[in-house]
Amino acid sequence: MRLVLLPGLNGSSHLFAPLLDELQDIDCQVLSLPAQGPQDYHSLSEALYPQLGSTPFVLLGESFSGPLAYQLALRQPTGMRGMIFVASFLTRPNVALPLLRHLSVPLTLATQPKLLRALCLGNTAEEDILQRVRREIRRLDQTLLRARLGTLAALQAPAQTLDLPCLHLWPQQDRLVANTAAQRLPQFCSDIRQHRLDGPHFILQARPKVCAQAIAAFMQEIGANRKPLDL
Repeated sequence: MRLVLLPGLNGSSHLFAPLLDELQDIDCQVLSLPAQGPQDYHSLSEALYPQLGSTPFVLLGESFSGPLAYQLALRQPTGMRGMIFVASFLTRPNVALPLLRHLSVPLTLATQPKLLRALCLGNTAEEDILQRVRREIRRLDQTLLRARLGTLAALQAPAQTLDLPCLHLWPQQDRLVANTAAQRLPQFCSDIRQHRLDGPHFILQARPKVCAQAIAAFMQEIGANRKPLDL
């Protein structure tokens, strides 16, 4: 069974490298987010849906892409067997977002090592991971970044509940997603396992091995039941 991965706010596959190194026994497919056009979740799901394929898969949404994965699941793609939320949410993740989307913060300041460790990676993150995240943030187009922040600021609670197996990898030292947003996920998923992990928001980068083990165990559980799942 495949694992289809949707990246966070950066929109590319680059930050998945540490996790993919730990998932070499699993067929992984990363779908980058469109860098052009509208960045609302409905438009993004329209663009990505044709790329999902029809063979059995589990869909992973990291941070920004959790609600995108949810939108795609509502379209009932052929072969979808389960969903994984990583440091994610289905309601507005932070009350400060409406203000932040209008601020212009120089990326040289936003990517200072001390700030990245405090907000994103934790104090024990290895230097190569820190530099990888730093480079990825600095390459982000500011207009695109503001558009995606606007999407987050406008996020409303879902009207439907997903009835398929879900896993929530929930970092307990997340400084970007409020606990209240993470705690609400079970309201919108009827079959969810919340796995609390010691670590920061960038949990896939800071603790890739532990995350890979949890993902593999979940996929093994889903794979034991091959019959189609209704949403």
